[in-house]
Amino acid sequence: MAAYAAIVSLVQILHPDQFPLRLRTPEIESLYNKVISLQSILEKIFPITKNIRQQVIDLNGRIREAIYRAQDEVESFIIKHSLSSEHILKEIIEEIDPLAVEADKIASSIKKEMNAQQSSKRDFRPKKKRIIGQKEDFEKLKEEILKEKNDSRREVLPIVGLPGSGKTTLARSLYEESSITDEFEIHGWVTVTQDYQLGEIFSKLFHSLETKGQKKGEAAQSEKKENLQDAVYKSLRKKKYLVVVDDMWSEDVWDKVKSSFPDDSNGSRIVLTTRSNEIAKYAKASSDFLHRMKPLSLEHSWELLTLTVFEEDPCPPHLKDIGWEISKNCRGLPLSLTTEEYWKNIQGDTLDAAAKGDEAYVEILFLSYNHLPGKLKGCFLYMGAFQEDSEIPVTKLIRLWVAEGFLKQSSLQIVEEVANHNLEQLINRNLLDIRKSTSNGQIKACGMHDTLRELSVKECGNEKFFHSRRKYVQTLEEDCVCANHSLCGAHHHHPLPFCLTFDRLRVLDAFTVYFIEFPDVILQLIHLSYLSLTYNGKLPSKLSNLEKLQVLIVRQHPKIIFLGTSILPDEIWGMTHLRHLLFTESDLPKIPSQRNSILFANLQTLSNVSAASCTKEVLENMPNLTKLAMWTESPGPVGLYLDQVKKLVSFKFTVLKPIPKKKVEFMPELYFPPTLVKLRLSGCSLPWEVMTVIGQLPFLEVLKLREIAFEGGNWSPKKREFVQLKFLLLEYLDLKKWEADHTHFRNLERLIMRHCYELEKIPEKFANLGCLELIELVDCSPGAVNCAEEMKESVKKRGINTKLKIHTYSSWK
Repeated sequence: MAAYAAIVSLVQILHPDQFPLRLRTPEIESLYNKVISLQSILEKIFPITKNIRQQVIDLNGRIREAIYRAQDEVESFIIKHSLSSEHILKEIIEEIDPLAVEADKIASSIKKEMNAQQSSKRDFRPKKKRIIGQKEDFEKLKEEILKEKNDSRREVLPIVGLPGSGKTTLARSLYEESSITDEFEIHGWVTVTQDYQLGEIFSKLFHSLETKGQKKGEAAQSEKKENLQDAVYKSLRKKKYLVVVDDMWSEDVWDKVKSSFPDDSNGSRIVLTTRSNEIAKYAKASSDFLHRMKPLSLEHSWELLTLTVFEEDPCPPHLKDIGWEISKNCRGLPLSLTTEEYWKNIQGDTLDAAAKGDEAYVEILFLSYNHLPGKLKGCFLYMGAFQEDSEIPVTKLIRLWVAEGFLKQSSLQIVEEVANHNLEQLINRNLLDIRKSTSNGQIKACGMHDTLRELSVKECGNEKFFHSRRKYVQTLEEDCVCANHSLCGAHHHHPLPFCLTFDRLRVLDAFTVYFIEFPDVILQLIHLSYLSLTYNGKLPSKLSNLEKLQVLIVRQHPKIIFLGTSILPDEIWGMTHLRHLLFTESDLPKIPSQRNSILFANLQTLSNVSAASCTKEVLENMPNLTKLAMWTESPGPVGLYLDQVKKLVSFKFTVLKPIPKKKVEFMPELYFPPTLVKLRLSGCSLPWEVMTVIGQLPFLEVLKLREIAFEGGNWSPKKREFVQLKFLLLEYLDLKKWEADHTHFRNLERLIMRHCYELEKIPEKFANLGCLELIELVDCSPGAVNCAEEMKESVKKRGINTKLKIHTYSSWK
């Protein structure tokens, strides 16, 4: 629903933290309150059933037009510092009132219908769900829950998996199994939502507690509820209990919740489901158990789909082909197959669609879009901005969504986390597909099927949501008034002038467009929040006019590095809304000596900045930095003050002109934040002895060592190092002996070695690493290659670790 995205965007513009205080009139305040209320109502209009669909579409169009008019008027007000006509804004406010009343009636009717459905279900005891494709998981968890151990301490048993992978269903099956619950004196269940309230969590848990003598809720009625957390603790104390904590999102929340679970060394168990490996590992503490969900097979997917939707009846002929396609495309995620209410809502629609013959597929795709909640529709529509068959980097997509301002922010999540959650939702619904994965298995690039993209482009036009301009000669229809404008440059190898006529442009993605001179017209686009371009000169000081800029990406082509200078103006320090700053290798301008607050409090990404610029004073003004890429020209003393960036997740350090036997001396000492997940070093010539500093990082998953990052013949890791490492790259190193075994890299999944000409062999016991999936050697020594080939034969003969693939590529063969 473009109306919802437009409202979210307008709310952000009008928010007291964003809107200039000196311009905040009573009309602006009234408009802000009206749209906040309307946003809340629209969130309740879901699901949209067939009988109200046309009514909702008509209402959406009228709301959309009113909000677009309001946004135009407000942005003109910000530019001109005066309302062109106060009565226009008053008219818009008066126009919103009846629309809000109509929307509220629709939301109430949906709630009434859903309550009626729930009420009709209360008279019947729900049938116990048949476990499909999870029997092995069920038995494994059951055994772990009931296992008697010498140490009877309370144990946390995490279940980890993608959204929709069946974590909750598995936990529910275990919780409802009498042979399990009969072994415990008391049991309870609580689901933790993203927008949690701590009191609500304890209330739900307290009211769910059941004992052998009392049913659910009876214990709650007999207790005073002055402090629910204490009440939970007292109810569980001195009893052997089983508690399921479903969908845990945060380590902080877990810390608060677990304090209500006593440990009386009596064999109590807590089953915890989460999509985060980090939370699972954090919660399980010293326990060795962690269960990862696996996708269903195609046969199990089809069985689950038909059982859920049609129970014991056969699948109707007109839905069979579509159902099989859904089973294939859901990639074994049960949630994608078990949306029973969704299927009931669209079953009548699909009958109508199937009658349309060749148009049926497109019609059914439209139904998938139409049944999206409002918060996802804007993200789906935005995909039409990308070219057909595009492989879209997820980092870029997230930045664009955030820059456009149509994502509703949460008090518990930064907006990038909201964007990532929406991306997962679209992938789980098979409206987007994964095209590439990162070294540690995260989503690196995604794409959209051509037919879905056509639907996105069509609906963008229908809802006047977005206009993407790729050609200089392309004209914009006079009657196309869009909520979001974006200019996306195609690849140009020659200088190209641009005429930018959209004064309310938010996104200018001209990364592949080479500007000979910096176009001054850009400096007039004061609503820009995303700017990328190719330009070889110094950026003008008036760039600071773009006060709303969140993303600045500047490429130099050809790549020219001027040492000791910055392409950025001094005024960059005043652009406090910047979240991502990426450029070709350059210095930062000198930090102002006088400042009243943290300068870059919102900055998350700083890429290709000289190490000389990253002083302690600079980094302490970037407390929320998560990604940092630094460089130095040649080896020597380098100041490294990473203790100032306590949220750093990814760090890259490169020596542009490495010199063998001459190391980089990190001052005051070599230190990396314990939060690091990815680390890339190149040209540092460090001795292998300091690898212990890296090996002890508790969350490190990706390590890439390139071009004599380390020097010396021997590498002997210590025990309990690299406990979470999944990906290891060794490239152009002079390593000869690598004395390691399967106890050092317990979670290693991929080992890539390139141009390691002196390595004598690969550690033989790596074949015993249960998680290892790939060993790849490219132009390594004959000894290392022979060792890899022998390991390949041994794995095949002994039948151990059958998923391990070993590949060697040698130019000398």
